[in-house]
Amino acid sequence: MHDSSVPNAGLSRRRFMSLSAQSLALLGATAVTAQLIPVTLLADEAPQEALPKLPAGLLQMGRDIYPHDRLNDLHYATPLAALLDKQGALVSQGLKELQASARERHGKAFEALAENDRVALLRAIETGPFFREVRSALMFGLYDNTALFGLFGYEGSSVEKGGYVHRGFNDLDWL
Repeated sequence: MHDSSVPNAGLSRRRFMSLSAQSLALLGATAVTAQLIPVTLLADEAPQEALPKLPAGLLQMGRDIYPHDRLNDLHYATPLAALLDKQGALVSQGLKELQASARERHGKAFEALAENDRVALLRAIETGPFFREVRSALMFGLYDNTALFGLFGYEGSSVEKGGYVHRGFNDLDWL
């Protein structure tokens, strides 16, 4: 039962249940930078000079975790760069191990592998802290970016219009 007298705290029950203390710490850093990415860069390729410098394989890892063909690299690179600034040692060590695993199993760098091979390598590390931090940074960097809401079928806050029970509850056609 929805109580319309309770103010919207901006945090859904589903999101609250999935948050960890580390994820909340990343929220502040990624929420600020995510709002600065212009919508005009959705379908077009971002100029290389606009992309933050990332270690080899990190951008591909991000695209494999949250694959959205309509988003360009800048939308992935911005939250990943913020993560790299905050947890550089964890990211560097995690990428080093991921690249070593790719070379050991397939004889190539992670980013040079076929998608199914990359996904298999990521599944092997998905419970580790490196993978969890990358996933968390991208979750907030992509899905809390108001400029991208329309691409994901999210129409924004509904509390001002009576809540989701009466408007938009079953509108998503891609779930």
